[in-house]
Amino acid sequence: MVMDACWQSFSDLNPFSRSVLLLGMALISVQVSASCDQLALDTSQGTVRDNARGLVWSRCLFGQVSSGCMGDGMTLNRAAALSAARRAEIGGISHWRLPTIDELKTLYAIGPSCLASAFPGRKRSLLWSDSLKPGYSSEAWAFDFVNGKAVLTSSNSSLPLLLVANLW
Repeated sequence: MVMDACWQSFSDLNPFSRSVLLLGMALISVQVSASCDQLALDTSQGTVRDNARGLVWSRCLFGQVSSGCMGDGMTLNRAAALSAARRAEIGGISHWRLPTIDELKTLYAIGPSCLASAFPGRKRSLLWSDSLKPGYSSEAWAFDFVNGKAVLTSSNSSLPLLLVANLW
């Protein structure tokens, strides 16, 4: 019913307006699929390289079994998450860290279908970031991968973590 109404509205447009709308839809489609190309999976190493931003991500949540990202992963308070990130060794990389809230937002913007294939074990919605609320060590930003929003949370909360490292 809604689709019929939308199609009717589209067909009521003049030919020029329809062309502009179709061109805009094509450009959006190209932009979304092009962003998937910036991710390079290395399943043998358990990493995802973001070529556009010079980052490498752990493919699984911290604590998941690497072949297929099985299990729920570990949930840690923020201090333990920071420490675990510094000690992590994944895919021959030992300089892991928690991502900033902006890095998580940028990752989310790549799109759900790309993220689902690149990060198969990311079942939880909230993930730790390295970003604190300015002036408060007791609150940090987490990122909600269900809603695409940054959320302030207590540093004592127990959340999963996705690790990131700089390529250069």
